[in-house]
Amino acid sequence: MLEPNAKDLQTGKVQIEHVAKTFRPLFSGPLMINTGFDKAKGQAVLASGDADLVAFGTLFIANPDLPERFQHDASFNKLDPSTFYGEGAKGYTDYPALAA
Repeated sequence: MLEPNAKDLQTGKVQIEHVAKTFRPLFSGPLMINTGFDKAKGQAVLASGDADLVAFGTLFIANPDLPERFQHDASFNKLDPSTFYGEGAKGYTDYPALAA
């Protein structure tokens, strides 16, 4: 399920602001949530029980070593949305990994 993103919230047209919290009581299967999550927000939604999994989407595209970055509380690569979901390797294979 997708939480509203910042742009959605700014428009004032969001019908359900807290999607995971709203639907968790209605669904007993594994619930995956996405949109705008970082480490802290992901840990919070898991700890609350409102979701079972968090998908990090574009944050993972720009940081293919995202679990390691989370483990070390390292900074993230700058996102380049012009390369998301497009043709070719740019954006999928050229984001730098953490230095050893």
